[in-house]
Amino acid sequence: MGKMIQTTMTGSWFRPDSILRLLSPDKSPSGEIDEQYASVVEDAERRAIRDQLHPLGSKKGLDWISNGEQRKAGYTFYIPNRFYGFSNREKVVMSFPQSLQEEWKESNPTILQAREVAFQVPKIVDKLQYHGEKLARKEAEEFKRLAREEKADRIFLNTTSPGVITIFFPTSQVYHDHYDYLFSLAKEVRKEYQAILSIDGIDIQIDAPDLAMGKQTASWGVDFYEALPNHIDAINEAIAGLPAERIRVHYCYGNWNGSHRFDADFTKVLEQILRLKAGTIVGEMANPRHQGDALLLERYLMEHDWPKHMKLAAGVIDVKTPIVESVETVTLRLERLARLDKIGPERLLGGTDCGFETFASMGNVTYHVGLQKLRALADGAASVID
Repeated sequence: MGKMIQTTMTGSWFRPDSILRLLSPDKSPSGEIDEQYASVVEDAERRAIRDQLHPLGSKKGLDWISNGEQRKAGYTFYIPNRFYGFSNREKVVMSFPQSLQEEWKESNPTILQAREVAFQVPKIVDKLQYHGEKLARKEAEEFKRLAREEKADRIFLNTTSPGVITIFFPTSQVYHDHYDYLFSLAKEVRKEYQAILSIDGIDIQIDAPDLAMGKQTASWGVDFYEALPNHIDAINEAIAGLPAERIRVHYCYGNWNGSHRFDADFTKVLEQILRLKAGTIVGEMANPRHQGDALLLERYLMEHDWPKHMKLAAGVIDVKTPIVESVETVTLRLERLARLDKIGPERLLGGTDCGFETFASMGNVTYHVGLQKLRALADGAASVID
């Protein structure tokens, strides 16, 4: 194969106690940490950077890293802080389809019991308008400085897709229908993408679980597979004219422990995500439900092409189990994908299925296990060479 496979992860990393205290609802009702605690945030982000670059003190870690989402309570929970249109008082509980409630009931009833507290979100009372450019640029500038000091080669900052906002913040009568809401959001989130990308040397990852997880979690009033092409179009509209090589899009099926037996059909998802104008697709292929997606990808590529402009950051680390992958397991998973001629090792990266702590205090494995998994990812990828 001739070239070492590079590595990355999906974004969120374990938040230390100092950060978790600041992200409590009484300290941070906005979902973001106030500027007065900048030194605490800097310490946490520096730790997240070092953990990715040198997991467990290793010389070689990940190649393309994030700031660990340390200053935010979750990849969507900060949204009301950067948009006008949310109520300051009224909240609504996210509505989940019956199939997901059935899955949780049979495989993880704790989530079902907690949902009315954990998934309360501000109500939308007017059309959402983005005003967070200053915060986005500030986060990007500070991350870039820390990454340079820690000698990181390539960095990315997480942001949200228009479609995932429609899952976490259900609309009422403010928009005509789901598609009106979706494409209105595409125009607004573009402002965040532009703000981050205005800082040279930093890429963005658009977190878009709506492209797969939407089948499980969305209450859009339309069929998931009917809506999916529109969600792709909304992202493409939001990134039109922006540098594709600096844009990653992450799809996933939901970072919760459960049976996932109602998950979306990967083949149907794949044919749509390959229409994205982004430079890298980041997706899960490690956990027991979706490790077989590598086989479905192989079959798909027998009859279809892989876009020449696109890389694949394939999940080869499962963040939902404390079982630590061996170096050989990581190598095996990557070698199979690297042998696909239409992708090849030059377009392949090793990654993680999802983030390690999607929401503050809601990780599936411990910090030390996470470090071991990152070490296995780096060492396994280093073994995939001629």
